[in-house]
Amino acid sequence: MKKVSFLVMLCILIFTSCVTSKKYKELESKYNRLRNNYENLDVKSQEQTNKLVQLSDDISKLNKELDAAKEQNRILKKQYDDLQTMQTNLSNASQKEMQDLLKKIQQSEESLQQKEDELREKNKKYMELQAAMEKQAEALAMLKKKVADALIGFEGKGLSVVQKNGKVYVSVDEKLLFKSGKWDIEKPGLEALAEVSKILEQNADINIVVEGHTDNVKYQGTGALSDNWDLSVKRATTVVRTLLKNTTIDPKRITAAGRGEFIPLDTNETNEGRQKNRRTEIILTPKFDELLDILNQ
Repeated sequence: MKKVSFLVMLCILIFTSCVTSKKYKELESKYNRLRNNYENLDVKSQEQTNKLVQLSDDISKLNKELDAAKEQNRILKKQYDDLQTMQTNLSNASQKEMQDLLKKIQQSEESLQQKEDELREKNKKYMELQAAMEKQAEALAMLKKKVADALIGFEGKGLSVVQKNGKVYVSVDEKLLFKSGKWDIEKPGLEALAEVSKILEQNADINIVVEGHTDNVKYQGTGALSDNWDLSVKRATTVVRTLLKNTTIDPKRITAAGRGEFIPLDTNETNEGRQKNRRTEIILTPKFDELLDILNQ
């Protein structure tokens, strides 16, 4: 009888292990796709910044070339004036030399005009980009204020709103959203996310990334999750579903990502540091459509 019970338990353990491995692979595949999407957003943001820097360098270089061309034109005009004086005094001045100099002056003026046209076009694009960036910065600051105003009752209670790197970060401590090792959202967290949802619903031109973060204490739970990385992914997707529930937010605007223990805010050697590291970040990024249109012209 004991041998039969042992075989039954062994079969159950093997079956449970298979199921867990399959779910883990599905979660790992989803995480890799989400991570690629997030990295693509960062790559696009960096490419746009690089293009803007290159454009500023081109304008500076063109200004220097324009100044050099103006100086050359001044010298050539002086040479021409001197030659005219010499022609008055010397009737046998060389006609060929005069024609060569006139040709150089004409070529210099044509080159100068071309450079001025190029500079005018570069300046126009630069001004358009600058205006678009200022417009986005103002929109971002306004968005940060709206979010902060909406969540003012939660700030200092495990929630903060900051603006950095061209984005708005809503950082929510674990204690406001989840119990330790769990991913079901607690009532205070649901209330805070409901306010965030209202803002996101009113600002359709904002992309959203939800990142789950943990400390480095080994995950002690059982079931479908095997480590902190799994837990951070599960918490991120739970927050995403909560934000989308009963709203008109387009799911294509939002990305869920689990970052595990690998991007800590503080040391994991103290209780205070680990508490800071256990968080969920809702990252709001303005779309770069207008900037892209200008750069691609």
